[in-house]
Amino acid sequence: MPNPFPGMNPYLEDPNEWGDVHHALMTYIRDALQPALPSTYAARLNIRVFVNELQPRIPDVLVLEKKTRELASAYAIAPAVLDAPPPAEPLVVFLDPIEVHEAFVEIVRLEDEHIVTLIEVLSPTNKRKGEGRRQYLRKQREILESETHLVEIDLLKDGAPTLAVLQAGLIQLPPHRYLINVRRAPELYRFEVYPIPLQERLPNLRIPLMAPDPDVTCDLQTVLNKAYDNGAYARLLNYHEPPRTSLLEQEEKWVDELLHGKNLR
Repeated sequence: MPNPFPGMNPYLEDPNEWGDVHHALMTYIRDALQPALPSTYAARLNIRVFVNELQPRIPDVLVLEKKTRELASAYAIAPAVLDAPPPAEPLVVFLDPIEVHEAFVEIVRLEDEHIVTLIEVLSPTNKRKGEGRRQYLRKQREILESETHLVEIDLLKDGAPTLAVLQAGLIQLPPHRYLINVRRAPELYRFEVYPIPLQERLPNLRIPLMAPDPDVTCDLQTVLNKAYDNGAYARLLNYHEPPRTSLLEQEEKWVDELLHGKNLR
């Protein structure tokens, strides 16, 4: 069964699925651009690596630090109660930092390996507090101050505003759920913005190259549908349950009607 949504599928926003979705999107964006690029360019997949703090895991061994606690004195704020039970021993759970790998696409000029365009698809780690967001915003600032074009694709409703066009403050945009931003170097204050409601098809993006070379295009909807098909999400996703992301009331109603109409609920 193909993607039942005309545009982005909100069920793919599930953080448990997004790692696979994200890597597929970046891979298929590269593959879609490669034959369209002039012979003087190439699109390549690159990886950003960082350690994300305080990621919960199921530890191999749960440790009760009883000996340490037995040596420590206990102080009561209230008067002691006769026959009161001893203080309970907590279960100590260790949280390991997790190494995160995030893919992005670079379009390079072959003659000098100059990075002409950087294409990012945002992940939950980019939109919530932590090292992933700090590193993303740091890289974003570096690109905005460089001669490299920046394309940012945000297909996640939840999380903090992150695209470069949103960093300067509030801007008035048409109603939307998803947002795409293109900054053409060296223009610091001009952005090409694609506001996308849930009900609409994802756009055919114009990807800038070095002047005077014309833009190449990337059909983002075709890319998403390919990721959906090859990821077997028709089998993995449960459309009888609500998606694991926030929906506006009108979005929730539209999703319910759409899935009922396709006999998926």
